[in-house]
Amino acid sequence: MTEHLPGLNISSPSPRATDAAKTLLRGFHFQDRREDCLKARQFDAAQQAATRAIDLMGQSYQLEFPSVPDTKAYEAGELFMRALFLQDEIENWADFSSCPEADLPTEAFVTADTGIAVRSIDADPRWDDVRNLLVEVCRRLEMDEEFATLQTRFWWYHGQKRTDWQTIAFRAHCIKIRRMVPRADDRTVANLARYFVAGVETHDEWNRADVDHDISMALDVVSRYYEQIFDLI
Repeated sequence: MTEHLPGLNISSPSPRATDAAKTLLRGFHFQDRREDCLKARQFDAAQQAATRAIDLMGQSYQLEFPSVPDTKAYEAGELFMRALFLQDEIENWADFSSCPEADLPTEAFVTADTGIAVRSIDADPRWDDVRNLLVEVCRRLEMDEEFATLQTRFWWYHGQKRTDWQTIAFRAHCIKIRRMVPRADDRTVANLARYFVAGVETHDEWNRADVDHDISMALDVVSRYYEQIFDLI
């Protein structure tokens, strides 16, 4: 996994890059916590985790897109996290919907209709809602909207453990990298996208029991990723 990553033209990660990595990884930690709390019917705790996850992703987008006004960048991060929440809901809806509809607080979910019935994850109509949220991310950032299509497909394939999710994730992230660092050459864009995919693979190995341990697993890769980006911004 990480041992096959290409080298980046950087020195050791700076404190700024390490702090940015921690912000992003903590955002994903609270996304996972929200998912776990929803499964456990701990709806208040799920909403608290959601608030933290949204704020951290908003901060991450402000760091990643300094040329975008702070308010728009933060909104893009918020919309991205809401899309990720909805993806979690699609993947876990069989579990969530086993709870009586009256017991599901609508404010705890991105799904507008908590009484929705779906045949399968692949046939879930909410994938269109995920993409629409990501389109709004692109519009806040003036980014190619193909990102929304590919990112949605990446999450869809990844959740179903399809073997080609890495290719789709790579293509989606190349679009984001080109928007973040327009002066990066094709090789650098590709290398950074590979670091992103490695970060996803490491996140998949988190045990969610020890947040510090989980974050430490991905910290070096994500810090190096940010160091290269900050060198180019």
